[in-house]
Amino acid sequence: MGKLFFFIHPENDPPEIKKISRVVSQFSYPEDGKFKNVPLICKKNWPEFLIQNKVNKVLITISDPIERWIEMKKAYDSGLELINAIHPSTLLLKECILGKNIIIHPRSTIGYKAEIDDGVIVNIGTQIDHHCKIEKAVTIDPGVTLAGNVLIENFCTIHTRAVIINRIKIGSNSIIGAGTVIIRDVEPNSKVVGVPGKKIKAVI
Repeated sequence: MGKLFFFIHPENDPPEIKKISRVVSQFSYPEDGKFKNVPLICKKNWPEFLIQNKVNKVLITISDPIERWIEMKKAYDSGLELINAIHPSTLLLKECILGKNIIIHPRSTIGYKAEIDDGVIVNIGTQIDHHCKIEKAVTIDPGVTLAGNVLIENFCTIHTRAVIINRIKIGSNSIIGAGTVIIRDVEPNSKVVGVPGKKIKAVI
């Protein structure tokens, strides 16, 4: 096995972290440029650093969709190969299309002829039905259900156990709250919550 690097944020200096005793368990913290004895990178020019160290494959896991896309573009422009991380329990049905830098967690289903664009994160136990289209850098939380022919545009976040009925479009940069049921199209830059879902404010 070759070198393994952790990249935590595109800033020059790691965040200051205080160790606090916890009742239930203890956690590991980055120290002295390492995390669990593995080299830790925290540099704006991280692609150059990786290339110098003969690392040419990366997976960008930043939770914020737009930040994730920016770092993906930085990797691509530097000639790094973006790879996928798909759990073996994932059910991929026939003729689904997968892009690059995709993360799919356990027990998720990607339906027949569904399309998952670059930079999408699909969390545990999510159902994406037939002919759905998930555009770039969307984040889907655990237990979400998308019926057939749903379009999720760029940079959206769909929170835990939301349900979206068939033939719905979620406009770009929108946030769907946990447990929300979407029965009509959502305009771009909207935050929607409730059953049925209602827009409560714009996302800036």
